[in-house]
Amino acid sequence: MEKRRILVVDDSRILRARLKEDLARAGALVRTAESAHDALTLLPEWQADLVVSGLRWEGGGMALCAWIRGAPRPPAFMMLSPEVDVLATGEAGGVGAPPMPGSIVPATLSAAVCCANPASGTLARTAIDTKRDVGHVEDFHGLLGCGPEMCGLRLRLKKAASTDAPVLLTGASGSGKELAARAIHEEGARRHRPFVAVNCGGIPESLWESEFFGYKAGAFSGAARDQDGLFAAAHGGTLFLDEVGEMPLAGQAKLLRVLEGGWIRPVGALRERRVDVRIVAATNRDLSQAVEQGRFRQDLLCRIDVLGVSLPGLAGRFDDIAVLARHFLQECRREAGGPTPRFRPDALRALQHYAFPGNARELRNIVKSAAVFARDAEIAFEDLPARVRRQYGGKDDGRRRGARDDGSTTGDLVTLEEWKQAYVRDVLRRVGGNKRAAARILGIERRTLYRWLTED
Repeated sequence: MEKRRILVVDDSRILRARLKEDLARAGALVRTAESAHDALTLLPEWQADLVVSGLRWEGGGMALCAWIRGAPRPPAFMMLSPEVDVLATGEAGGVGAPPMPGSIVPATLSAAVCCANPASGTLARTAIDTKRDVGHVEDFHGLLGCGPEMCGLRLRLKKAASTDAPVLLTGASGSGKELAARAIHEEGARRHRPFVAVNCGGIPESLWESEFFGYKAGAFSGAARDQDGLFAAAHGGTLFLDEVGEMPLAGQAKLLRVLEGGWIRPVGALRERRVDVRIVAATNRDLSQAVEQGRFRQDLLCRIDVLGVSLPGLAGRFDDIAVLARHFLQECRREAGGPTPRFRPDALRALQHYAFPGNARELRNIVKSAAVFARDAEIAFEDLPARVRRQYGGKDDGRRRGARDDGSTTGDLVTLEEWKQAYVRDVLRRVGGNKRAAARILGIERRTLYRWLTED
């Protein structure tokens, strides 16, 4: 049976991604458009069975409906809006049925789509509470976010959890690698067994073997009794090797042997013991480069990088930044009690344009700081840390940008550095936060892009 062809049109990147995921899961072939112009460019070339539009009537919905009226083979049409648009009801009634009462959410959209009958060309209209759904921060084992990047990450983590193969998580500091490792553990068959996390860079080379494999009483001075190591503690469950790239070469060789056979020998023991442990490793370094430099074993990299999952950074994820910032404000209210301040639009825009080298962890700290130092019930631009204000183009001395000492003004003129930062952030936004694509468009290397994003 041929798949239904559905075009989703909405100016919200989050809503487009959510609806595309839901409808594709229901078995449809889905394409998306950001505006009526994009949709009208696509429709003559791609015959849709159904058009799902979240555009307001005066914001392009009328033009889309007019095209459907005059199309030789008009697709069914479903209008989504936070509230019933009275004007649209009258105008769109000429191509279909009156609006359905009540509201639904994208999780149940596939059922509503079935009401639209492409064969009859009828219009199925319903009001979806998009504001309530888009504003919701989905919590997946502590990983928060509702944008397409996080939707994709959740899907990959669930798939990784369905197997027992080693996983290598890559991502910048603060991107949530340990949360991702715990999500894999909790979603998998080992959820009722131990989850043991260790920072590989925090264990001295001299103690590596006894920490990971354990030791027998009398094995060395101070070993008064038998002690299990990390592998034994994680038996039956998951061992999370954080910052695995910091592991010494001698430890890497011993780890490789465990991964190959599942056997460990505690320090001072005569016999080996078998352990059943799933390995999830994480790094913020390029391990392929570490291999070339002789600091990481190629054979170990092949062993741990069976299922590779990359965690997205926060820069460029404008929608997630807004909802996460509000979520962290709620955390502040629960911790401190009392009323929670709100973000003024200028403060929220500054956060959305900040590069966040520390990712979600840094955003949480920024929000906590702003909540403490806010002068009234609203968090203003001036309440944000200096580094955030500088990157958005503010001045530490509090003077309005463009004002000069002699009283004259330069209006909206900005420095070359400010223009560069704004342009880089705009390119990053347009490619959905994909730094590789942004660097290619800008004609620079990725490390140069990272440096520009973190410059004050």
